[in-house]
Amino acid sequence: MARAFRAGVEPRRKLRMPLRQRLWRPVQDLASLTSRAQRIGEQMGPLTEVPALVRIENEHWIFERIEASTLHELTHRLVLQTSEGQEVLGVTEDFSTALEVARCMAENDQRVVLIQPL
Repeated sequence: MARAFRAGVEPRRKLRMPLRQRLWRPVQDLASLTSRAQRIGEQMGPLTEVPALVRIENEHWIFERIEASTLHELTHRLVLQTSEGQEVLGVTEDFSTALEVARCMAENDQRVVLIQPL
């Protein structure tokens, strides 16, 4: 057995497997996908920032999902001006809720909240 390893395989018994050259052109292959994504993005309109809903139960992070119907019912965005820029606090279903949150923020935290319609 040891001699077989030292001597190697006879040339006529070796397998020949030519290497295939694969040509991958990522720009050409992904051009249709990129154009489709841009086209769909333009049809969808401007993006709306929605913070993730996360809660912690029994030391585990639980990520909640928002239904599309809930997103369509939202009417006003609450924006807080900070030293780093604008920070979106959240969104509400009606103007009265947005006004109540802004009033509470002004009374308790002495902060001004901007109410933007969506």
